[in-house]
Amino acid sequence: MQELGLMERFADPVLFESLTTGEKLTGGLITTLMGMGTTFVILFLLWGIIAFISNIIRKADQKPNTPAQSSGTIGTAPGGEAAVPKPVAASAIAESGQEIVAVIMAAITASQGAEVASKLRIRKIERISGNRTPWNAAGSAECIDSRKI
Repeated sequence: MQELGLMERFADPVLFESLTTGEKLTGGLITTLMGMGTTFVILFLLWGIIAFISNIIRKADQKPNTPAQSSGTIGTAPGGEAAVPKPVAASAIAESGQEIVAVIMAAITASQGAEVASKLRIRKIERISGNRTPWNAAGSAECIDSRKI
């Protein structure tokens, strides 16, 4: 008869009763290590795949979106002249800033009520550059909410 290994005896319910306590402990330890080892290997592979895909997405986002001008057909006016973007007037920029202030005040009035909004004065609006993580945004919102009157 062929000699069975520890794990083969450990897996057979009939032969399991004949194992000593040390053999049962060793079999349980081997089973635990194999299960945890498999789990960590799969998690490591998933982490690698996610990191690889995020690098691909990040590189795709960094590429310029404007096509290269080649023989002069792209970006030319009907008369054959190169198309030059017109400069935006300073008054248009100032008007858009006033529109932004109006929209922000309308949002505050809608969420807080007219009595709260009538006491507010917007002094400065700054755009925050860069990407914010959800944790960062949630922390900022919580900080702002804790300071409400």
